Amino acid sequence: MAIRRNNSNHYLSFGFYNDDLWGATILSLNQWIHAAFVFDISAFQQSIYLNGFLDSSRNTSNPLLAFSGNFCIGYNSIMFLGNTSFEGYIDQLSVSSRAKSSCEILEEASLEAWFTFENVRLPLLDIGPYSLSVTASAYTIISGRWSSPAISFTGSNTSYFQAIGFTALRISNHEFSISFWMYPESLSGTLVHVSSSLNGTGWCMPFIGLTGNGSLVAQIYNGVTLSLLGPNVSLSTWYQIVQTWSPTNGLKLYVNSWMTYSWSSATSFLASGSSPMYVTLANSLFGSGSCHGGMLNSTMPFIGAIDDFRVYGRELTATDVCTIYNS
Repeated sequence: MAIRRNNSNHYLSFGFYNDDLWGATILSLNQWIHAAFVFDISAFQQSIYLNGFLDSSRNTSNPLLAFSGNFCIGYNSIMFLGNTSFEGYIDQLSVSSRAKSSCEILEEASLEAWFTFENVRLPLLDIGPYSLSVTASAYTIISGRWSSPAISFTGSNTSYFQAIGFTALRISNHEFSISFWMYPESLSGTLVHVSSSLNGTGWCMPFIGLTGNGSLVAQIYNGVTLSLLGPNVSLSTWYQIVQTWSPTNGLKLYVNSWMTYSWSSATSFLASGSSPMYVTLANSLFGSGSCHGGMLNSTMPFIGAIDDFRVYGRELTATDVCTIYNS
């Protein structure tokens, strides 16, 4: 597996020694990418995936002819291939003894965090690929949807859940999706607050929340706060909420797998550009009233429960949302 040069352009390469597959997409400098190389021996097929999507594939006449022993990361001793050393960062390297499916690779490439609150010993555990650090206060784990555990908040100023390490939410014009279930016991409150500081301030904005009359709101920032007003919700009812954004399709809001509202012209997202962001559930902390608040500028802490919270570094499709809803 390597980055190879063709003229002035660079591509991913999957080499079986003179039986090589080249990627189709030109790579750019100073950007994180997710690369996956798959060999399916049952079909004798090589595949390269870039950021979760198939970049190129081909059939090969032979399997990988390799011996056991050491392998090098970031260095190639074969001089005729050109530059032998990689300059950059590598993270989350793993090797699997089977051919992973395209669905598995897409999930690994785009899922940033996933909190189910179902682990009895570690209910706040991130089961996503990065095991993000978490803090929480004044919460309880309750029996939620279909008797599965959920996290419940009291509505006090100290009741919240917070995780750090969200990369897509700090990069301008990087698509993202936020998905969760909620059970409101009041008709107002912050649901999802994003900030560059742990106290909810710095670059900060409540992305999703309820207004004082129970209207659901999803927001994006492009120099001004764009607020997408959704439907009213009822008390003591479980709702699936999904906010997606991409520069192609703008801002979308799904409720119970239906895309109820969208803002197709909201195609710009101006993020902080700083270190990975904090995401706080049920509370804006000290950011309340001082952030890019929009229609949620004076929102109070949320009273109720949240379950199955996920953040993706891509725009979920309607099919994806439906799959999550039915899972």
